[in-house]
Amino acid sequence: MESVQVALNPLDWSGVSAITSILMLLINFFLLVSVIFAYRTIKEEVKNRDSTLLLWAMDEMSKIKPDLSLLRDAGDYADGELGTEEHEVAWSKETVDAANRVSIVMQRLSYLTMSGLISQEHFSKMWGPVFVQTWDKLEPYIRHKRFLNGEPLTLAEGAYSRNDFEKYALYCRNLNT
Repeated sequence: MESVQVALNPLDWSGVSAITSILMLLINFFLLVSVIFAYRTIKEEVKNRDSTLLLWAMDEMSKIKPDLSLLRDAGDYADGELGTEEHEVAWSKETVDAANRVSIVMQRLSYLTMSGLISQEHFSKMWGPVFVQTWDKLEPYIRHKRFLNGEPLTLAEGAYSRNDFEKYALYCRNLNT
């Protein structure tokens, strides 16, 4: 049997460089595909997080529906000017408790929305008018609460109780005007 001889020509540096370039091209292509895949995954995860938060927010809003109905039917919060002896709360304890629950939930949701954790665009389309109407109804109650706590009454003066609720309600009002 004849012996088989394989003759390999020695590679020079230009051959090594070409093989390295091809290898680097394959690695870069793999990295590019990985980045594209990661971008799509992150984009989908953000959508998933937004939808989860919106579902949670919808659940929170549905929990306060009875309180919102009670507040909608309530008359004016108080008689007389705030800070005077003639100022007297006209709402019953049940209505004031409902106002407190609603303002807490709306403050929490407003904070998440104003800080960008919930999409302002989607949330304002779903609940913007409700926030504006509820703010209009609860503004005297919240200002009275601020007064009792010794804090400024308006955002311009530096009020901090329920300030995100007020900011978000004003944001929603400006969207509709």
